[in-house]
Amino acid sequence: MKKMFAALCLAVAGNAFAQELSVDWVWLKSHYCDNTSPEFTIGNVPAGTKTLQFKMNDLDFQNKDHGGGSVEFSGTEGKMVVPAGALKQYEGPCPRAHYNSWGHDYQINVKALGADGTELAQGGKKQNFSAKTAK
Repeated sequence: MKKMFAALCLAVAGNAFAQELSVDWVWLKSHYCDNTSPEFTIGNVPAGTKTLQFKMNDLDFQNKDHGGGSVEFSGTEGKMVVPAGALKQYEGPCPRAHYNSWGHDYQINVKALGADGTELAQGGKKQNFSAKTAK
């Protein structure tokens, strides 16, 4: 029983201390209501990662699901630049009524998955999209 408890504690601790991915991108004015995903830079990707899985939500509109998609990890030294347009299930930001004022906040979460689908790491970032913040 003690061995089983110790194994369970190690498994939980292993997940709790998984490294966090760094996630970054730049909103462009051309992303407004466009379904072409931006270029992403993902860092701190652990060894053994085969796939990066993306999901975007609009935090100001009932946590609306904007999809995302998955790409095969092809980076080196724990870093990958995901090219613009790589996410095929992505729905771009479109805060129509608020674009010229405060816009909307969007959360993009990324998971690093191993060959067997095991989650190795995750990370995310929140950014505002509006006429004032887009380049």
